[in-house]
Amino acid sequence: MKITRVEAIPLFASFADAFDGDVPPELSLPAFSMRNNPLLGQGAVIVRIKTDAGLVGIGEAMGRPGPRGTAAHINEVLAPMLIGADPRHHHALWTAMNEQMRFAPMGISGIDMALWDLRGKIYGDSLTNLLGGPMRAAVDCYASPIPYMATPEASAEKAREFVAQGFRAVKLKIGRGISADTAHAEAVRDAAGADIKLLVDANGAYRVSESVALAKDLVKLGVYWLEEPVHPEYPDDLARIRRRVDLPVVSGEWLGSWYQFRDLLKAEAVDVIMPNITRCGGITGLMKIADLAMLENVTVAPHGVGAGIGIVAAIAACALMPNFLIYEYNQLFNPLRHAVMREPIDFADGALRPNEGPGLGITLNEATLTRYRAD
Repeated sequence: MKITRVEAIPLFASFADAFDGDVPPELSLPAFSMRNNPLLGQGAVIVRIKTDAGLVGIGEAMGRPGPRGTAAHINEVLAPMLIGADPRHHHALWTAMNEQMRFAPMGISGIDMALWDLRGKIYGDSLTNLLGGPMRAAVDCYASPIPYMATPEASAEKAREFVAQGFRAVKLKIGRGISADTAHAEAVRDAAGADIKLLVDANGAYRVSESVALAKDLVKLGVYWLEEPVHPEYPDDLARIRRRVDLPVVSGEWLGSWYQFRDLLKAEAVDVIMPNITRCGGITGLMKIADLAMLENVTVAPHGVGAGIGIVAAIAACALMPNFLIYEYNQLFNPLRHAVMREPIDFADGALRPNEGPGLGITLNEATLTRYRAD
């Protein structure tokens, strides 16, 4: 069996189009990391790999900050490496593509995912079985984010919405100053109740001393974790904070290779890592990173921003990961999340469940691809 075609399709769903120009401010500026680069919409890169046997594998690469750039890297750099290769040799292909990792790890993620989907279709088995069999039937998840709402009460109302939908954990975006962050966190805690896990994410808004001071207030509120208190490029600062606070310190959503996660772990900077399956090298990359973390007694809580294909792949991987903690089921407005595929995501009672069909167990919604195609 040979690969005959590799196609990357950039998708972009504009907020301005969806809201007729009147975009809610919490969508364009949901977190500290968007302060200089407002979020204008939701993107994704869909990957299709075709074979001479008539089988097609489907994958997803991260669509931020711009889906067309990643799609071009796949189509112009990675695709020629795969044409004529046997898709069953996914490990050899992943290793070869890693020579290009420094340029765009997101593209490798989409291809790796599509190769795993193909593998499932070749052997007629689910992704969880191909990866070795699930350790859990359901994957705990949390709703994310409660974005930068205008008032603490607005944040509290968002938390109540998530709890009403069945979530047992929610994440609040912080980074607006210790006083404001504490006020919003208090409001969310009161609204959600003591039994709901409250996670906070600063997206690198603070320095060490500020992070430590803020953590003292967050501990009193029973916060579950403190995510990216400082910029992720400063693992030594993360390590300093970790040694001084009584909260789990979390980071990793921006990292693209297992080498970067190795350095984060060697710095003893985190209690939990957050690789994104559409950015970190796909299914193969995520599982390698999880193995690295397990050797350091660190748990894994994959970052969940993206369209539905990446979510389905991540759920399958989380189902069998020994050191899995919790998954981020992103709820920020995204027309691509569910509409990109025909099958629904199985969510109930605060947990997600893996698909049982061959490979990823999904089919693309061609109407969605046509509507949001960005090339």
